Amino acid sequence: MPHYPDNGYDYSDTLATAVRHFQLRHGLKEDAVIGPNTLYWLNMSPRTRATLLAQMFVAETRYRAQLPDSYILVNVPAYHLQLVDEGSTVLQSKVMVGLPYRQTPLLESRISSVVLNPGWHVPRSILRKDLLPHIRKDGNYLNQRNFRVFDYQGNLVEQTPEQWQQLAYGRFPYRVVQQPGAHSALGRFKFHFENSFDVYLHDTPEKQLFNRADRALSSGCVRVEKANELAQWLAQHRLRDPRKWHDMQQDFHTTQWFALTQPLPVYIVYWTAWVDQQGTAQFRDDIYHKFSSVAELR
Repeated sequence: MPHYPDNGYDYSDTLATAVRHFQLRHGLKEDAVIGPNTLYWLNMSPRTRATLLAQMFVAETRYRAQLPDSYILVNVPAYHLQLVDEGSTVLQSKVMVGLPYRQTPLLESRISSVVLNPGWHVPRSILRKDLLPHIRKDGNYLNQRNFRVFDYQGNLVEQTPEQWQQLAYGRFPYRVVQQPGAHSALGRFKFHFENSFDVYLHDTPEKQLFNRADRALSSGCVRVEKANELAQWLAQHRLRDPRKWHDMQQDFHTTQWFALTQPLPVYIVYWTAWVDQQGTAQFRDDIYHKFSSVAELR
């Protein structure tokens, strides 16, 4: 605000609007409530703020200078995806990233395939931490969420709800695969790229979570709000078999991999401050606590 009259403790509409604008450019919930996160940023000194912005600007400028003409870039603290084609931004999307204790890794790779109606092969760590507690509470959980269970020879395993509950208290020596459909954790699309972390970009049925300001909610993969738009852009510009893609658009249960004619580079980065296209300084929380102080950004 360029000027604010000193009239005591009156929290006027003008000041509330200014606070909402402040929250917007810090990635906070725009409710004009001075909660702990808003208070943290309000109390950051101009010098610290300027140092953070300058150092992140240098880091981003150096990084972007080495990028090709076409790529996807995910900035984790911003919960944001950018698709660039021939030097122009053609798509931007909100994303969800990994929880602080299940962090999305920073990496460089290349998207080689789009998977339509992907099945979800549940990683052992997620099975142990997330699924087994649900099964212990409700033996029908696997059936309700359209999971199939296989032994390590590939044979389908069937049990009663009570038996599943008992097995969930033990080693549970099976593989669990969620079938495509409305309950699939991967949604309609998966964007596959090689990496040692077993993460990827994908759709999600939980669209309402994109309304949250804090979107560090996944188990490490990146959930894309505009997954359909991204998939259709790739189908139009990069898929080897666009006719088959078109023919399968009304099929919501058959899993099909579609190779790209040319892999699309993907970069997952971690920048907590930048200047947007309107020239406004943007700041975001260090959600993974990578910097204990601004000095560590050097």
